[in-house]
Amino acid sequence: MKKKTIFLFFLLSAIKLPVEAQQPPSLHTISWEMLKDVTWSRKYMEALSDFFPMPNFGKQIELLDNKPVTIQGFYVPVDMEGTIFALSESPSYTCFFCGVGGIESVMEILVKEGHRDLKRIRTDRYIQVKGIFSINRDNPEHLMYILKDAELVKVVR
Repeated sequence: MKKKTIFLFFLLSAIKLPVEAQQPPSLHTISWEMLKDVTWSRKYMEALSDFFPMPNFGKQIELLDNKPVTIQGFYVPVDMEGTIFALSESPSYTCFFCGVGGIESVMEILVKEGHRDLKRIRTDRYIQVKGIFSINRDNPEHLMYILKDAELVKVVR
């Protein structure tokens, strides 16, 4: 009986290991509150020949850089062609540049190649997306948070 139990244990272990090895990297769920852990310092940017406020990110944000994440927010198309999108903590009528929030309350969305679901979403729908979270440390032509290879998970409301 003891030999059968040991054999069964090893058999189940052998079956379980390959299944675990095939699992994708775990998705971290992030919140807008977490992304507000930013301080600012003025730094000279040679490309722009002037001083600009530059973000210094909190430890929790730094640990998420280049990791797969999910986040929920309001969908905001940015261009008329439907190729540039943003995700915002607030609806577009209370956007960060209107004085309600800061730049840390919006994220640039770079859609995964071939993924077209985000083109079909209406402005200000509350959605959940997943992708690779990236911190933009010094490129003033992009937002400071970028979600690369983004895909729509669901329309929440």
